[in-house]
Order: sequence, then C-alpha cells, then structure tokens
Amino acid sequence: MVYDIIEEIKKNLTGDIAKDMTYLQEQAEKYQDHESAEEILHAISSITFDMMPEDKKQYLKETMFIGDKRIDQAFNEANNLFKERKLDESAALMKKIADKIDDFYKNPQNKNMYSFRNRFDEYLFREMFKPEGEFARTPYDVCTYLTAYGYILVEMNKGKEAVPVLEKAIKSNPVNVGPRFELAETYKMLHEPANLLYTIKDTLPIASSPEEIARCYCNLGYYCIEIKDYDSAVAFYYASMLYFPNEHVTGEIQHIAMLKGKQVDPPTKEDVEKAFAKYKLKEGPNPVVINMAYSLGEYCVEHNAHPQESLFYYSIAYNLTREEKIKEKLDKLVEQAKEVAKKRAEMLKNKQ
Repeated sequence: MVYDIIEEIKKNLTGDIAKDMTYLQEQAEKYQDHESAEEILHAISSITFDMMPEDKKQYLKETMFIGDKRIDQAFNEANNLFKERKLDESAALMKKIADKIDDFYKNPQNKNMYSFRNRFDEYLFREMFKPEGEFARTPYDVCTYLTAYGYILVEMNKGKEAVPVLEKAIKSNPVNVGPRFELAETYKMLHEPANLLYTIKDTLPIASSPEEIARCYCNLGYYCIEIKDYDSAVAFYYASMLYFPNEHVTGEIQHIAMLKGKQVDPPTKEDVEKAFAKYKLKEGPNPVVINMAYSLGEYCVEHNAHPQESLFYYSIAYNLTREEKIKEKLDKLVEQAKEVAKKRAEMLKNKQ
C-alpha cells in the first residue's frame, strides 16, 4: 500500500522544482496521520532532497539537519521521548530544533516564509492579515515543531519559557489555532487572565470548526471564573455546548454552583447575548472563514480539481453553517470521490 502511495506521488511530479516542492509538502500534510505516516513522510523527504541542485542540498543540510538527522526525524525522536515521559531529553532535542528555526529566520531571505498547512491557510492569511509582498512556505513544519516544544515546556511547568516559543509558532502560521490554544493553556497555568482573554479574542476569528469555536467559548468560561464573573461563565459554557458537546462542561457548571453557593440555571438567549456584548465579542463563526472555505470549494469544482480537495473546503463551510445547499454539494462530491477511488483501485489491480 505504501509503495502504491509513493508511486502515485512520483507520478504527479512536473519537473518544476517550485511547483513540486509545494506539491510534496501538501502530500506530506495529507499523509501525516496515515497509519504508515513515518514511512511515507520519510520517502517524501527523500524525494524532495534528491530533486534539488547541489547548492540547494548544501543549503538544506545547513537548515534542515540536526547533526546527522533531518529535522523531521529529530522531531519524531523528540516526540517519542515525550511519549516515554523522558521530558528532559525530549525538551533538550526540541531546543536544538527551535535554535535551528531561529537560525533559519535570521536569514533575511526567509523573513516572509510561513508554515502553512494547506492552501486554505494561505488564502485565509492573505485575506485576514493583508501581508505586503509575496510569501512562501517554510521547508518544514515550523509551527508544529514549536507548538510541540511549547507544550513540552508547559508539561515541565516552565510556562514562562513556553510563552516566547508559542509566540514564534503563532508568527510562523497566524491562522493555525493550535499554538494559540497552547498559549491559552499556558496563561491559565501562569494565572494571567488578561493575557488569556487577549489570546482567546485573537483565536476566535480564525476558528474554522465547531470544535474550535466551542473550545474558545470554554476558555472564555474559564476566564470568567478566574475574574469571578460567574453569570458570564455559565453563558459561555452553555454557548460552547451548542457547537460541540463536552462532558467537562457539566463539571465546570457544578463548580460554578459551588462557588456561588446555589444552583445554576441555564442561561436565556438574552443572557448569552449579554455575555458576548460585555466582552465585545460576536457570537458564532467568522463570516470571512465561511466565505473563504465556500469560495475555494466552488473554485475547485469549477476547475475540475480532485473531489477530495473540494470536499475539504465545502466541509469547513458546512460544519460552520449546516446549510442544506452545501450539504447537497458535499453528497455529490462524496459519490464522485468514491468513483475516483474505485477506478484507481481497478487500475492498480490491473497493474499487478
């Protein structure tokens, strides 16, 4: 199965290094959660490295290697050390990766490089942050690496050290909620409610799923408990349940009841609206995110892109809106994707 995936990836290479680099990074992101991810990602890295001119290879050795290991291999090693709870060893290796990233950005040519996961990130960043000039992708997943390092530092109760690491992760991809959520957890640990609120307000506009919106609302509930605004806390926790059920919310509501010394009643619609207005927040997903996802879905359909790509964008829009017209498009694309997969399976079978 892995062999077939790699051969399919190779078949789609064009010979244009810039285009192929972008394509290979997209394929790496596509298969990062695959059961054979380590083997597939290793093969993609090798393909990427082999296609480069010698001067580029030397440059990448300087920017993408920790000793004799590629940076992705070093990250996997650090991740495994973390899973084994060898936190000091994991953090030491992640520190080397973070230092390598710092060196990468010291080069003026790399200042406009971002760690985007996909095209959606790129277009959303352009729309929301209005960058000047052109930008490109980093040669490795800076945002994931730094977010992981920040998480490890928090696990080691080194919140103050984690903050600048996570801020760098955010800078590398301003539309990825991951490092912002980790930063919020860090401010909880440090008991810095003002910074927590600031981080939540920065995260909400880029949230692109019901789960992400719900987590932001839960964080607002936590913040309100910290400052003893219990009525608003209840409103935010109940609002979160409308987007994504969370069994921990019940416990938080019980905790608020204990703090208030009386039973907590579910908030009215007016109570929820009042809480959002109090903190100058708009309830619900950001229309910019919805429109971007829907527009990209439409573009992919109009230009005969692979059904999976259109599905990705339409799914974001549908999950945030539950609009029937988008559901109809999704259902049609699911059938197309099944047909494409069926034809591919038949083609591979005939090759054997």
